[in-house]
Amino acid sequence: MKSGETERRLSLLRAKLKEHHLELALVFYPLNIFYFTGLWIKGFLLVTPEEIALYVRRPYTQTKEMTNLPVNFFSGFKVLPDLLKGYSAKRIGIEYRAFLWNEGERLKRLLEDFELAPLDSLIWSLRMRKSPGEISSMKEAGKRLSQALKVALAQFRPGMREITASALLEKALRELGHPGYTRSTNQFELAYGYLLSGREGLYALPFTTGEGGRGVEGFPGGAGFKRLKKGEPLLIDYGGFYKGYYVDQTRMASFGRVKSAEPFYRASLEILTTLEKKAFPGIPCLELYLLAEEIAEKHGFQEYFMKHGDKAKFVGHGVGLEIDEPPIISPGAEQKLEENMVIALEPKFHVPGLGVVGLEDTFLVTKKGLRRLTSFPRDWIYLS
Repeated sequence: MKSGETERRLSLLRAKLKEHHLELALVFYPLNIFYFTGLWIKGFLLVTPEEIALYVRRPYTQTKEMTNLPVNFFSGFKVLPDLLKGYSAKRIGIEYRAFLWNEGERLKRLLEDFELAPLDSLIWSLRMRKSPGEISSMKEAGKRLSQALKVALAQFRPGMREITASALLEKALRELGHPGYTRSTNQFELAYGYLLSGREGLYALPFTTGEGGRGVEGFPGGAGFKRLKKGEPLLIDYGGFYKGYYVDQTRMASFGRVKSAEPFYRASLEILTTLEKKAFPGIPCLELYLLAEEIAEKHGFQEYFMKHGDKAKFVGHGVGLEIDEPPIISPGAEQKLEENMVIALEPKFHVPGLGVVGLEDTFLVTKKGLRRLTSFPRDWIYLS
């Protein structure tokens, strides 16, 4: 990350602290530390109106060599009370998502002399609006996902196991720099994405997601050992990655035509293209969801719409350093779209006896509407 971008983000954080009457902030969550500094550490980032410093447990020496920020050794939570008293701060911001329950309880006891306020929503308000550098990384992630998909699809064959087909796509992505892991705000476990054929996609998971899959024993979700067959829909929902940032994309494929899937595919495409035209800065996220549901109902498909097990009441989500960030495109979401947010829209139908049929693309919110960051064609893919 360029130093100018680091300085800009830290300046915005300081302004937010002032706006929320916070005298000091402690940023412990590793991904948020990376967001503000470009560094991966175990420790915390301390921010006041006058000072910014890193307190590092690991890797201490390496971190000192990689940044111009002040770097101090952090031996553990026990030093925090005395350390903070030196700043004469009473109202302190801290992220709640950074800690396990027992760690959080210990920290609260140690800091009982201070007033603690949550930083989570404050930091999200910054992370939701992407900078030109972030947008460029996400556009590149979309290109690399398309490259990998082209390489892998040419190797798919009837009779191949789902897990083998997924491995071909994952190999191509890995060689293009994908880490093999997808970070999730909602804490669900996910590798590269989901490749599912036929009814396997209907297998429900304990996570809120667009589809399911049996996966492998001990790790549910995604490709399993089922073999790909002619006449079945094949759903490929994968995340592209570049320099820490993700995009999310779903495409449909099959060996031969699947006539029973075509009406659902057309409905999904209509929802996606309609939302793409209607989404502008200022529109409430719930309006986009209700519009999607209205189109599904028009086609007579409402009972199948986003029905991953029980009804999954969303049709999209933010994307960035994590695959499922705020804002959520759901009926309860009062958040309005803002310029430079990045969202994925994924209208999908869960059809008994058939499988999951749908599309997904990642978009940048601009003054003129949505601009697509994922680049693979939306046409149904007919495999040879």
